[in-house]
Amino acid sequence: MSKHRLSPAPLPPSKKIHLSSEISQSSSTSPTSFESLSDELVLCVFARLSFADLCACQATSGNWYRLATDNELWRNLYLRNFGRPRLRGARGFVGRTDGREVKSLPGRAKVEDHKDWKWMFRISSNWKNGRCAMDDLRPFVQGLGMDTLKQSRMLLAGSLTITATSRSSSCPLIYVQDVAGEEHTLACPTTHIAHVTALALDQSAPLSGHIRLISFLSSGDFRVFSVDHNHPASSSTELSYTPSRRSSRVCPIIQAVYHHPLLITLSEAFTLSIYDLSSGCAVLTQTLSSFTSFPPTSLVLSTTSAATYKLVLAYAIPVYPAHWSVGATELIIAGPSTNPELPRSSSFLAPTHTPMTIISTRTARALDVPQGWVDEKKLRVMREQWSRKVFRVADTQTDGKFVVLAPEDTHSESHGSMPSSPSSTPSLSSSSPPYASSLYSPTNLQLYRLSLPSSTSVSSSGPKLSFVRTLHGQMGPIAALALSDGRCVSFGVNGSIWVWDLESTTGTEVAAPMTEKLSDGALALTGAKRSVTFDERRIVTAVNDHVVERRFDI
Repeated sequence: MSKHRLSPAPLPPSKKIHLSSEISQSSSTSPTSFESLSDELVLCVFARLSFADLCACQATSGNWYRLATDNELWRNLYLRNFGRPRLRGARGFVGRTDGREVKSLPGRAKVEDHKDWKWMFRISSNWKNGRCAMDDLRPFVQGLGMDTLKQSRMLLAGSLTITATSRSSSCPLIYVQDVAGEEHTLACPTTHIAHVTALALDQSAPLSGHIRLISFLSSGDFRVFSVDHNHPASSSTELSYTPSRRSSRVCPIIQAVYHHPLLITLSEAFTLSIYDLSSGCAVLTQTLSSFTSFPPTSLVLSTTSAATYKLVLAYAIPVYPAHWSVGATELIIAGPSTNPELPRSSSFLAPTHTPMTIISTRTARALDVPQGWVDEKKLRVMREQWSRKVFRVADTQTDGKFVVLAPEDTHSESHGSMPSSPSSTPSLSSSSPPYASSLYSPTNLQLYRLSLPSSTSVSSSGPKLSFVRTLHGQMGPIAALALSDGRCVSFGVNGSIWVWDLESTTGTEVAAPMTEKLSDGALALTGAKRSVTFDERRIVTAVNDHVVERRFDI
């Protein structure tokens, strides 16, 4: 058998050994396949990456950094992760000095033409992970007795931090700290020895960078300041008011909301007063009292239309024989001028629509006994409601959509959140059980959803306060709460701070409990008064006069 004859074609050339210099030269002259893509295709690829991978792409090259920081890319990423086109907790008022505007309160927010979505994503991620930077705004003062200390009052207005001294004097002071850290004072002179019991900011649109601030004194006086946001030192007094008769119905004021020219105050005796400030002086238009509602309480004011206001109150309600639960009331208030299109009043409180008076009221309670005969289904619901009653209430907060109840530890010597809690809620006898039921714990928060359907429709149902779930996680009893825009911040007696997302019912620890006594004793004081407030980028807490700020825009 003959062998297979080879082809007469020449053999292929041998493989060439490529040098590193030739490889680098060829790579510089011919682009890679990914770099040859257009910006639009690269952005489509980046849009499918997580935020961690997107941040890693920014360190690859200058071109990738330019594309990975695209504002529209981060906008879609922000909406996909956080679900809303704004930062949560924004209180409104004036714009910030860093160019990132703080818009109106929830429900009245307007979409901005341009936002730094990457910066917003960073701030929201810090809130979600509990990452912040801490700074002492006012250190603890040694040598002050507990009888001279009251609860500190705090407000956040854009880049300004407003705090009120807790010490009584003939001229209480309000401290306004700007973004540069400089502190300015506003004096509240009075003829009596008094302290600041409440602060309120004007929620209407500011004019020429000025905001209105109202301070309320324990003597019943209140004063309206015009604060220059850019130059707080040039602030001035617009109005001062002294009640003609001092009684428990008008003083002390523990809560207040202000939307010029409407001012609403709530006294410790749970008397609601409505003032008209349109004429340059305070005119009392209506006073209401409640004998079934008690502090602690919170107020939320909004404008439902050009001619009406809506006020939502959350408060503690007594439950027979010696327990407490939570309730909420909605009040519709006529604006400064009557409108023929206003809904007809269904309440005997205001048969005619007088400006700055109540049009209608509706109330919902977490524990309510149905009228008439009770079947097995209603009885089961009543048992569930009854198991959530508490012996004391540390704080209640609402944002108009959610209501949060914080039980108070009956065995703790510190009753720290609201100044009226110890006098408003009865103490337990020695024979009382430690808790109302197995579901009750002073370390757990009770979350409720407030439903307020439109009252104009005939087929609409009434208001309802529905239990959502119990929020677990924080160690130790709660001293104070702050709630805004579906976000809740709880401040514990042991110094721990938790941030709760009420829509997803998840929580994150921002500050761990203080297990050891501090050298200055600020957090270890027995019976110390604690308070907390926050906006979209920081949390400010106070223990007596010790004020601490935690920032999330880092």
